Amino acid sequence: MSYEFYKVLHLIGLVTLFAALGALTVIPGERRKPFMALHGTATLIMLVAGFGLIAKLGLMSNMGAWLYGKLIIWLVLGAMPVVLRKKPNMAFSILLFSLALGAISAMLAIYKPGL
Repeated sequence: MSYEFYKVLHLIGLVTLFAALGALTVIPGERRKPFMALHGTATLIMLVAGFGLIAKLGLMSNMGAWLYGKLIIWLVLGAMPVVLRKKPNMAFSILLFSLALGAISAMLAIYKPGL
């Protein structure tokens, strides 16, 4: 598969992840289940597409600190539905924090510090 394919797939996963997180901040109770599943699927798509991008860039043997930062952010964003369930009164703050993590992740991907 091409670099462009993985990049588009990664961006689709990103948009889907944040759409699901947005829905999880405002939808109560049992109606959240489809969005939880959507969030999990988006997280998996981002992981697979992200490693596809890394392979296409030839960086598998030289993974810099930027990649470890992105993986940590990926783990934190993956855990956000649990945090939202446990702290529903902080939903807006959690969403803003998630958006900040997304911005940091984008900067890491673009500038690749430590490479």
